[in-house]
Amino acid sequence: MNTRRLTALTAALLTLGLAGQALALDGYRDRKGMYYGVGIVGGSYTADVDGAESTLGVQFRGRIGGGINDRVTLDGELGWRLHTEERDLGLAKLEIGTDIITAYVGANFFIFDGLYIRGMGGLAHMIVEATSSSPGFSSSDSDSETGLGLGVGLGYEFFATSDLAIGIGGDFQHLMFDEANANLINFGVHANWY
Repeated sequence: MNTRRLTALTAALLTLGLAGQALALDGYRDRKGMYYGVGIVGGSYTADVDGAESTLGVQFRGRIGGGINDRVTLDGELGWRLHTEERDLGLAKLEIGTDIITAYVGANFFIFDGLYIRGMGGLAHMIVEATSSSPGFSSSDSDSETGLGLGVGLGYEFFATSDLAIGIGGDFQHLMFDEANANLINFGVHANWY
């Protein structure tokens, strides 16, 4: 191999190597492009019926989306919220378990640095299972319903590494079903990989 070819090959490899580093630095701590994330939140659930009490529960969330620019991200979010409450009815006990599955389209608008407001909307599916037990007798019943959900939120997200962002925040969701509406207030943390 002659010297010219070796020099040209070395120069080409060096140029490609430096270009790769430049492209990697272009996306450093940047919200552009695809991302995915997970989150866990806790909060209250209140049915919109007379005499309903607020109950606490936990929700797990998963997201996949993309950044439009440095200030706006769009995503699809899947959430699963569960809570169980027990009521003592004298000799009988009643256990009510509620699962809420949400499938939302959401958008984050970053106001300043990592401070953002969030809007979301989509489908909500609620499954309620009630089990009544007393000495020598037990019965259970379940019901499910699909409706619509809307939500707004506020939070702060910061980059822990070059592509991992950790966020804290809260949101309010209003779920609309045929039988009754429900309100959720949630606070929690999430991690997004950009």
